[in-house]
Amino acid sequence: MGMDRRQCHEHLRRHGVAFATVQRGQAPEVALPVRLRGPIAGVEFLIPWSDDPESDHHTIWDCRLVVAMLPLAAWLRDRGVTEVQYFSALRRGSIARAKPRSRHNVGLAIDILGFKRGPGHPLTKVEQHYPRRSLRSCPSARDSRRARAPGAEPPPGSSAPAGDLYLGFVCYAYRFGLVHTLLTPDHDRAHHNHLHLDLKTGQASPPDPYFSFHGR
Repeated sequence: MGMDRRQCHEHLRRHGVAFATVQRGQAPEVALPVRLRGPIAGVEFLIPWSDDPESDHHTIWDCRLVVAMLPLAAWLRDRGVTEVQYFSALRRGSIARAKPRSRHNVGLAIDILGFKRGPGHPLTKVEQHYPRRSLRSCPSARDSRRARAPGAEPPPGSSAPAGDLYLGFVCYAYRFGLVHTLLTPDHDRAHHNHLHLDLKTGQASPPDPYFSFHGR
């Protein structure tokens, strides 16, 4: 979160992320606005119903959110995911105005709809495949390598069930503090169909990110 524009852009270039800068007049609420021009760590991020991503404000990200997605996208790529479908990064309108603390207001949040594993594979939606009410805490790094605990990491190259992939993904993000907030379908009814990940301005490194576990 301490990156400025130059540092953030250089970081994306070093990691092979194709992007385009967005003029501040087109997204004045976003500090470092960009649009993706290609995959993140080999994984495509797209809004499936967006007819014109070049003019759709939902496809505008703060550059630092893209940086945060790099290790998460690499984790997914190593487990066969080629595409992440999402609802929005930047969000405007009445919903955003009603939630002034939402990081969507400044392009620092993403709502993930589902994962896809290569051509011919169906989209596995959060709404249908996230194992609700099964995760009360994430296993430690050591325990995560021991399969079968809820939230254990599926090994790279595995064709793990979608539910195991989702729990492993959120616990990986939590355990390594890759985002400041992570809300799952267990959080409340408004999040029944997506995973919400966000970053906070003025908070550099989250030693204990907020993760809404079931029963917590």
